[in-house]
Amino acid sequence: MSIRRYAALVAVLFVRALIANAQAHAIAGMRVFPGTLTFSDPGVTDEFDLDYGRAALSGTPGGPAPYTSITSATESKTIVKGLALSIGGSYQATTGQGAPAGYGNALVGLSGLLWKSDSEETLITGALNESLNDTGSPGVGEPYSVFSPTLLFGRGLGDLPSAIKLLRPFAVTGMVAANIPSAAYVPRSVDWGLSVQYSLPYLQSYVRDIGLHAPFNNLVPLVEFPMQTYTSGPYAGQTIGTIDPGLIWIGHYGQVGIEATLPINRASGRGIGVIVGVGFYLDDIFPHTLGAPLFSTTQGSPA
Repeated sequence: MSIRRYAALVAVLFVRALIANAQAHAIAGMRVFPGTLTFSDPGVTDEFDLDYGRAALSGTPGGPAPYTSITSATESKTIVKGLALSIGGSYQATTGQGAPAGYGNALVGLSGLLWKSDSEETLITGALNESLNDTGSPGVGEPYSVFSPTLLFGRGLGDLPSAIKLLRPFAVTGMVAANIPSAAYVPRSVDWGLSVQYSLPYLQSYVRDIGLHAPFNNLVPLVEFPMQTYTSGPYAGQTIGTIDPGLIWIGHYGQVGIEATLPINRASGRGIGVIVGVGFYLDDIFPHTLGAPLFSTTQGSPA
């Protein structure tokens, strides 16, 4: 495979990974972390997510940059409280000569809450994720699997002193994942990301009521920084990624978000892309049935 074709394939896989890995809400104390659109948040809950993203790939020098659209669906189901199994899939549509279209490999994962502090509005979660080889369409799905042990975290700033209380609605979430392909010829990489959020619901409810009304009182402006750094192969040391400003509206039963995607370099793509995501909080919609853990950890009480 030529270097140009390899770079285009890398860009496709990266865009797919960004869109397909998004998850839903997480709560610590009074803090609700909305589901970020480009990487998983530290929530371990029952949820169903639909995401759509469109971005321009690197293409070939001097030629048109093919656009890739990815539609993905992910469902997470708690086995017991704090432990969840997830399954997801995606469909890729492209424009441009030679650009592949079809289904990506199926994704499965197991996530567990490692530590939670309500007073410090902090969550830390570990996850084991894997894309399953040969489960996608020819030219889109890969003939190899990728195993990705992952660490995720969220930290709210609600414990800041009252002198700077207007900063309390700020929060950060982040992740780091090592991608280990089953094929020796496929380069290894590390995904890492960070989001900076300012929660208007938190501001209104716990800091100062500034008189916002629906739908603005449920908005969370944020910026996400999803990145990928190659650790082996011809691109070892190279980082690709995007800067993604946007808004997420969070309600009791779900959320809706939209973000622009701004490539950090030519290898990451061309021009401005967009990601739109809708998340359904099954644990709030169906708290005693579909949204309840499969097994209760407290004898004699409902799950």
